[in-house]
Amino acid sequence: MTNRNFHEDYPNNPYIYAQYTSGGKNFCSKYKIIALGHYPQNVKYTQKNKHGVQYQIPDGYIVKTEIAGQMLCCETKYTFADKVLYTIMWKEGRAEWMVSSERSASGAVSAFLKKTNRKKSQYSGTHVFGFDIEVLHQVRIEQFRKPSTDKVIIDKRKRPLNEVQSVSQQNKRYASFGKEAHEQIKQLIIKHQMVLESGNPICIYNMELGCENQIINIKYSSIIDNARLDAYVRACDEALLGRDGYRRLAAVEARLIREYQVAQRRIEITKSINDQIHIGILNFDKELNRQPILDDDDESQDNPDGIVVDEQEIGNGVYRSIRSLLKILIPIWNKLILQPGDTINLKLGGDGRNVGRKQNHVMITVCLLNEKDEVLKPDHQYW
Repeated sequence: MTNRNFHEDYPNNPYIYAQYTSGGKNFCSKYKIIALGHYPQNVKYTQKNKHGVQYQIPDGYIVKTEIAGQMLCCETKYTFADKVLYTIMWKEGRAEWMVSSERSASGAVSAFLKKTNRKKSQYSGTHVFGFDIEVLHQVRIEQFRKPSTDKVIIDKRKRPLNEVQSVSQQNKRYASFGKEAHEQIKQLIIKHQMVLESGNPICIYNMELGCENQIINIKYSSIIDNARLDAYVRACDEALLGRDGYRRLAAVEARLIREYQVAQRRIEITKSINDQIHIGILNFDKELNRQPILDDDDESQDNPDGIVVDEQEIGNGVYRSIRSLLKILIPIWNKLILQPGDTINLKLGGDGRNVGRKQNHVMITVCLLNEKDEVLKPDHQYW
């Protein structure tokens, strides 16, 4: 195959045409440069071709080209793991498809051919992505050599923010600004070697902007670990902060986790607790002499405490199994309170004295007397 010849007027014209000869046949390729990209400080190279030539791989580079009648959008992006992510996107009807590879550009092209049932076709990843286009390499080098005091180019196609009335258009402007700022900050992180002991650079999770009396919070990661969510749920429960109150608080403080995420985590915690310590229903209205008494030998796993429950009735009381509760609590108590061979001393109590005064129900609680003065704390009473 002969070297490719390019016809272009870049950057005045984003279209670049390439011609080359292979096997006595002439081939043509067309490219549209969407984003030129730049060479980072730790620039990567393509694999050597049969002539021993390598090409630098830009970051943030986006180009559109065509393979076998299919229009493709190819993109390169450096990851925090110091690798290059090669991505190919295309459309089929109304559906949008995407494949990617961290191995090489040819790996992404092979994944595309496999996805579109063109396994017998062969294309060079370097040619598909256009890494060998010399004019793009020269422009990137020139931009890198330009002094940082160059005049900032203002995009006159965009109106000033105060003239944008639509909330959706404002959000799109914030998202566009946040994406570009994120790319610049990643370069500054690499430039200043903000690297952890593991070798990974530090991450930016959100950016807070102030616009008059409004706070705009741009988030770069929607993943929240369960430990942090659990801390939010516990804080709300201990402070008796309901959903409406937390929603108003989150509206004032944009950095707080959204209320629906806290509510969803609370549901997951409740479900996990109910799975481990089942809440049963019982009816106190039945006459005691009509309810059979179960011996220890007759207890089933579904009813370990011998409490008679009619599952078909709604009932006027609920219960939890002390045995199931102890299975959860004893491993916790073993760390600081209980030692092997200790006798477990339990106290059953309730709030019956308030019935008819402040409350219309009785709650029976259990506490571990081995904790001594700690049993006086409300969070050491279990029901």
